[in-house]
Amino acid sequence: MDVAGNKGLALPGDGRRLRDHVIPDATFAPYDLALFDAAPSWMEPDGVALVAEITGSRPELDREAKRRCYALGGIPLYLLIDREEQTVTLHSEPARRDYEAVFSFTYGKPVPLPPPFAFDLDTSHLL
Repeated sequence: MDVAGNKGLALPGDGRRLRDHVIPDATFAPYDLALFDAAPSWMEPDGVALVAEITGSRPELDREAKRRCYALGGIPLYLLIDREEQTVTLHSEPARRDYEAVFSFTYGKPVPLPPPFAFDLDTSHLL
């Protein structure tokens, strides 16, 4: 898996707070696709496997607006590390304006990531 930090994605806007460009904290794509090699400043989400966000000073953007944009863009997995709630939430199965499957875990609990990752994410270091 290849990862890019703060890589701009061209996505459909959510019709409220965000336009059509979003910058995730981390973007993951299969290494063999070489999506980040010579990618434009704002790349299309095709081939992106997972985006991750860590909540900051405006957590509602990560919890709601960005989540909807990622779902609209068809990104299969959205991982949200919520510092205020002390949870790690995995959103999957994007459909229209949101994700259909949502699994939330408290800090310290392993988060099972589906393929293409297929491993348990250790969150004990977040405690």
